[in-house]
Amino acid sequence: MDLLYLRGVCFAICISAISAQTLGGFCRTPLGEGAKCISVYECAPLMSLLRIPSRTIEQTQFLFNSRCGTSSSGTTYVCCGSGLNKITLTEDDSDGKFTRNNAIPDRNNCGWQAANRIFNGEATALDEFPWMAVIEFLKPNGQRKIACGGSLISPRYILTAAHCVKGEVLIKLGQPINVRLGEYDTSSPDRDCFRINRTSFCNEKEINAGIEEIIPHPGYSGDYSRYYDIALIRLDRNIPYSDYIQPICLPEPSEASTAGDNLIVAGWGRTENGRDSNVKLKLQVPLTEARKCRNAFAPLGVQLRDDQICAGGEDGKDSCTGDSGGPLMRTLSSDVARWVVEGVVSFGYTQCGTKGFPGVYTRVAKYVPWIHKSVKN
Repeated sequence: MDLLYLRGVCFAICISAISAQTLGGFCRTPLGEGAKCISVYECAPLMSLLRIPSRTIEQTQFLFNSRCGTSSSGTTYVCCGSGLNKITLTEDDSDGKFTRNNAIPDRNNCGWQAANRIFNGEATALDEFPWMAVIEFLKPNGQRKIACGGSLISPRYILTAAHCVKGEVLIKLGQPINVRLGEYDTSSPDRDCFRINRTSFCNEKEINAGIEEIIPHPGYSGDYSRYYDIALIRLDRNIPYSDYIQPICLPEPSEASTAGDNLIVAGWGRTENGRDSNVKLKLQVPLTEARKCRNAFAPLGVQLRDDQICAGGEDGKDSCTGDSGGPLMRTLSSDVARWVVEGVVSFGYTQCGTKGFPGVYTRVAKYVPWIHKSVKN
């Protein structure tokens, strides 16, 4: 049976698989309220919610996030608070009203790349997509591993996926400790070069920056839906710009591509599951109509929302070619020289590149207010 399908079975079955914790002890509800871990049958507010025939996505997510253990007899225990007056994990910024943060570059100072040379199929040029970043993890055994990707959005901040910095990835790969910028070939310790007709083109040596702060979206819980799968990484210093390091533009909250538009996903093919390519790759993927994508994933128990978008779905072509946390990009219709990050690579079908199953991305436009609010000067 497919993993996504198993994760989508009803609340009562999924909830019983939680590892046993301290039952009857102190816990915190998804709203941060101090409470007690008790049997779900003793928690009147959650039982009332379970009896609702048509729960919203937010209500279902609240139920999943309330789990705190399972008894030896298989009874589900939940963190039972005083009430459910606000079943949401974060304030709704989707109306697009926000205060702009001057620490984030405006449209005159982002999304620029020196050239757009294509040397070899899906391989990028040395100076193509200069906002691309790779994240390095420190494993418990002391080894370092490059896994997820990201995008530089200011001299100090990287935009990535929450699942790259929180949850299961920390068990698999350890703690994110470093971000690499200006990279092209991860296997080369020196400058990367192309040679064409006796002429060499070389980039500058990549920059490694430490991590000062990791900021996953507060709504991200790590369950199968990957709602709120977006995060920021604050670097330990400002990064100087060059032809090989530039920030990408953020979209406006009201901006969105339409079905059929061709977008670009790029990266080193590295995810938390270890797929990889030494050189930076790119792939053109069409934006999928929302209803078609929802219908594809619904039988697997995945209910997509309007803050998630889909692209691709062709046989053998998927965002496995890019990184988890990496950007789904487009140029501005009003300025084809400027690039905007449309989405963040989130998840896909268990068999990557399966026809009819597009890659799922977090829609960045929905989170622009949160990004501006979270970035510090």
